Amino acid sequence: MESIIRYTHDMDWQELRLFPGTAEVKVLRDEAPGGARTVLVRVPPGGQIRPHSHLAGVQHFVLDGNYETQGEVFGAGTYRFLPKDANVAPITTKGGVTILMIYDPIG
Repeated sequence: MESIIRYTHDMDWQELRLFPGTAEVKVLRDEAPGGARTVLVRVPPGGQIRPHSHLAGVQHFVLDGNYETQGEVFGAGTYRFLPKDANVAPITTKGGVTILMIYDPIG
């Protein structure tokens, strides 16, 4: 595999299509279907990510803002891991949030 360098400030935000919700995304790495993926997801104030599940484990690291799910609030600096086949409850944000998401392929 070759090195990948992305200057995220030079990248445009794109409409989220990876999972259901009102958000924007910057794709930093996207290997073949079923492979690893790294993305920045920005959910605007009042936005939400609707319930869904993952085919692989996914790591969340909150860069800015906060989000709430299942009665818990995850703020800037919080790390969260969701295992393969996890059912993701609705994720909401009042003030907006930016999350680094890293998808781990599981063989």
